[in-house]
Amino acid sequence: METKNTTSIESLRTRMRTGAVRRWDGRVRAVDAWDGLRRDPELWFANGNCYVHLYARGQSRRGPSFRVPLRALQDARFDRIFSLFYAQATKEVNSFNPTNPGVIELFIPPPDNLTKDAAFAWHLTTRNFFAFLFGKPLVGSLLGRAMVDLQDRLQLLRPDAARNQREVMAYLEGMGYLEFVHCPEYALALLHYAENFRIGDLWIDAFVHCVGMNDLIESNSQLQAVSPGTRTLVARAYAEMDLHLTGVTKALSNFLEEDFGPTYLGLSHGARAHLERFRSFLHSFYVEKFGYWPPPAGSTFSKALYRSMYFDFRSLYDYLVDLDSTDSLQDQKPASGGICVLQNVQAFDRRHHYVPLPHPNPLLPDTSDTPKGPAPRTLIGLRMPRGPSRSERYVNARDALLAAANSHDLATANAPLVKAYRRFERDCTRQPEEKVSIADARKVRWILIYGSLQMLVSVIRAPKEVRDTESASYPLCALVANLPPWLEVPDEPATPLRSSPVVEPLEAPGPPVPAVAIQPDCDTEAF
Repeated sequence: METKNTTSIESLRTRMRTGAVRRWDGRVRAVDAWDGLRRDPELWFANGNCYVHLYARGQSRRGPSFRVPLRALQDARFDRIFSLFYAQATKEVNSFNPTNPGVIELFIPPPDNLTKDAAFAWHLTTRNFFAFLFGKPLVGSLLGRAMVDLQDRLQLLRPDAARNQREVMAYLEGMGYLEFVHCPEYALALLHYAENFRIGDLWIDAFVHCVGMNDLIESNSQLQAVSPGTRTLVARAYAEMDLHLTGVTKALSNFLEEDFGPTYLGLSHGARAHLERFRSFLHSFYVEKFGYWPPPAGSTFSKALYRSMYFDFRSLYDYLVDLDSTDSLQDQKPASGGICVLQNVQAFDRRHHYVPLPHPNPLLPDTSDTPKGPAPRTLIGLRMPRGPSRSERYVNARDALLAAANSHDLATANAPLVKAYRRFERDCTRQPEEKVSIADARKVRWILIYGSLQMLVSVIRAPKEVRDTESASYPLCALVANLPPWLEVPDEPATPLRSSPVVEPLEAPGPPVPAVAIQPDCDTEAF
């Protein structure tokens, strides 16, 4: 026994010189070589009255490795340690009495018949047990395995699975190990830990960060602790996310030319021309904002750029949205004729498997009281009073558009894109080349705004299990439908959807949806 234990500790010292055993201080994001098993200064308390030896009684003269207060073991209900391992009272009392122990010598050797590596791992876990008890960092060769071994040891010493998991999670959080952002080592470690104990929310949180940091985890030593099946899931999710980001980048670069081209969006010549003018306006806005548009071919947008555009289009959506509109056919307002917004945005959402936004329609200008032009001659050759002048028509249209907006929210109304949009909308009413009504022009613009916002949401929104969605510079939009892997998958899963700002998503791509013929004119019965 002595040879085995001594060899294990000496082996640890050799491994430390080669950097095999490390100490992870999550509170300062530091990883250091560690060689403290012979005597760990972090676990040597001046007021300690329990000396912990990593060998059997009488098998070595090395002395204790840790000196800790016995009260901490008793308060945490780890009294079972004294029945599993040999404890000897010295000096003040002649026999061990937990209520008046004096000084205790506690001997925790590895079980018999362990290999050198297994005995070495046992010693490290013993050390980590006391580190857990006193809020010190973990040590080991693989952080994820150290976490799993720690919880297994707690279960041995205190058979209370729910309490042990709860307290280990609190310890991991307190030590900073749950801060995954830009830390592939912690994300991989917790992915392994969560899979071992089947903690679904934690697994998805770590998984999404691993997908986002895919380029970094491939060379990280912690990856070897992750199961082959989970590695495959990470690689597949990264490929799917990269493909989605590439598609969104291409679509936003030209403001959805393909998605709202003639194949999918049936428009009159005048409405199509207005849509192109609106695209030109957006192009000019982003050239002024970023100095160029679109970004270089072949590149994907940064997360910061996506977020900036999201806030632009979300403000525009909030400024124009009809908060009384729903996707319910029964609750639709009387059809106004012209372009059918609801049918077009629903077709767009189906093509991309997006969860619909809660309010699909915009506010529309009321032009019912605006005269349409000069009246015809009467039978006796008299001319009725002429309609409004050109300037009057402009004022009427401008006022109608301003009234059909959510201008009460000053933060929204003063957003840069909203202010530029108001100028564009106002100027369009002056243009003689506009061959579309102000209501249909508003509908055309809204369809493009709606589609752009949905695409932006799909790339910046993370699954609900991800705790920190703001700090990462990498995307967190990995799809997690039917995950974690231990969940039972239904025989015929429903078509999964991508996320929206308000409705909780069912995230996963589905099969392509064929083009839907959209009729320019429709009423409720045509949906």
